[in-house]
Formats: sequence, structure tokens, C-alpha cells
Amino acid sequence: MKGLIAIFCLLAISAQASTGIKARDLSAIKLQSGEIIGNLSLQESTKVLKSLDQEQNIEIRTRVIYPEEVSQLIVSKLTKARLTEKKPNPQDYN
Repeated sequence: MKGLIAIFCLLAISAQASTGIKARDLSAIKLQSGEIIGNLSLQESTKVLKSLDQEQNIEIRTRVIYPEEVSQLIVSKLTKARLTEKKPNPQDYN
């Protein structure tokens, strides 16, 4: 059962990587162990997306990561949107 879930997650990530995520927007990856590999350079994020699309091992920062280990792709646009919320103008309350 866990194998089926892992394969489904991998397919979802691969589909997401090939359709909507660009290398310049990918800022980090989260592994199933909970570890986050962040501050990815453009070369590293390009390598990650290509490896996920081709279902190959990801070689990043002298480390080999299996595609099944990747649980989430963290995109910088989504993170920035959350941090830059607009706050209400105090003059509106008068």
C-alpha cells in the first residue's frame, strides 16, 4: 500500500514539475524524512526538475536523492505571496 502511495505521489510531482513549475521558481525540496534542502540555485533546481521528469536519481550537493524520497516541491512565488499580505489601512476604522 505504501508503495502505491509513493508511486502516486511521484507521478503527481512529475506532472506538476512538467506543467507548472519553472526552474527559476523552485526554491527548495522537502524529503519524506522531513528534511528540507533549500536555497537551490538555478542550476540545482533545473537538475531537480529534469531528474524528476526522467525519474532518475537527483545528485545535488554531493548527495544522491531518489525520486521517491521527494515529498514536496517548494516554490518561491507561493512563499512570497504568503509573506507579503496587505494589512488594512488604520484610517479605514475611523
